[in-house]
Amino acid sequence: MKFGIWLDFRNPAGWRRPWTDVYEETLSLATDAERLGFESVWLSEHHLTDDGYLPSLFPALAAIAARTSRVRLGTAMVLAGLTHPLRLAEDAAVTDLLSGGRLELGIAPGYREKEFEALGFDRARRGARTEETVEILRRAWTGEPFSYAGKHFALDDVTVTPVPQSPPPVWIGGGSEAAARRAGRHGLRFLPDLGTPPEILDLYRRTLAEHGHDPAAFGVTVIVTPGVYVCEDAEEGWQEIREHYWYLLNKFQEWFGNPGLPSVDDLPRELFLVGPPDVVAEGIRDRIKPLGDVERVIFFGRAPGLPADRARRSLELFSEHVLPQFA
Repeated sequence: MKFGIWLDFRNPAGWRRPWTDVYEETLSLATDAERLGFESVWLSEHHLTDDGYLPSLFPALAAIAARTSRVRLGTAMVLAGLTHPLRLAEDAAVTDLLSGGRLELGIAPGYREKEFEALGFDRARRGARTEETVEILRRAWTGEPFSYAGKHFALDDVTVTPVPQSPPPVWIGGGSEAAARRAGRHGLRFLPDLGTPPEILDLYRRTLAEHGHDPAAFGVTVIVTPGVYVCEDAEEGWQEIREHYWYLLNKFQEWFGNPGLPSVDDLPRELFLVGPPDVVAEGIRDRIKPLGDVERVIFFGRAPGLPADRARRSLELFSEHVLPQFA
C-alpha cells in the first residue's frame, strides 16, 4: 500500500497568517513528505474562496518538484470543467518535464456553482467537457498535429509542444456512477473519496472489462476524508484538531448550500481518524477493506489553519508507526 499527503495552501481568516509564511510552511511539509517516506504529494484546486484554497496547481507542483527528487506529484483534482484542454495539456507537460516525469494528473468536472458562474462556464456541461478533455489530452501528448470536432471544443490542425516525458497517469475523480463509468470507459485510473460505496468501485471495474481493459492493471487511489491526525493521546489530539475540522466540514457544507454545524461540539467525531498510530492504522484498514484492491491512500496533510509544527508531528508519527504496518 502506498500513501500520499494532500495539501491545499488554505489560510482561513480565524488563523490568518502572512501568505508567504503559509506557502513556505506548506512547501516545507511537501518536502518533509518525501523525507518521511510518503510516496506522493497531491494538490487540489478551487477558485474565489475566502481562505485562498489553492487556485493554481501547476506552479505549486513545480515548486515542490524543485525541492524534491523522488515523490510523485499529483493533482486531486484539476477542474476540467473550468479549463481549456489545450492549456491543461501544456501546463501538465511542462510540469511533468520540470519534475523529471513525476506528474500524476487527476481531473474532475468540478461542482461549486460560484466558480462556474464567476469564470463564465456552463456548469451543466462540465461532465461532457471533461469527456472531451480526456480525448484531447491523449491526442495532444503525441506531439503530432491533430484536429478535433466535439460538442464543446473544435480544434483545427493544432500541435502541442512540449510533450511530457511519457503521458502521465490520468485519474478520474469523483464518487458517482458517472465518474466510475467515465474512468472505466476511457481506461483511466479512478480516484474516489474513501466514503464512496463499494458498488461504485465494482461499477468502475465492470466498465473497464466491458471496454476491453484488464481491471487488474488499473489501480484505485482513495482519499481519506475528512481527515487523519496522528497523536500520542486521542483526547488531547482531538482538542488540538477539532476546531480546524469543524471549519473544514462547515466550509464544504457551505459550498454545497447546506447548513453548517452550529457548534464544534456537534462535530461527528467518528468521521475522523484521530488518535495514536495503531488506532489510525486500524481505522484505515476498516475503511478500505470493503473497496477491494486499493493501490494508494491519500489524506489531508494539514487541516486548514493548523500550525505547521502540529501537522508535521502527525506526519512523523504516521511515517514512523503507520507506514510500516502497510509495507
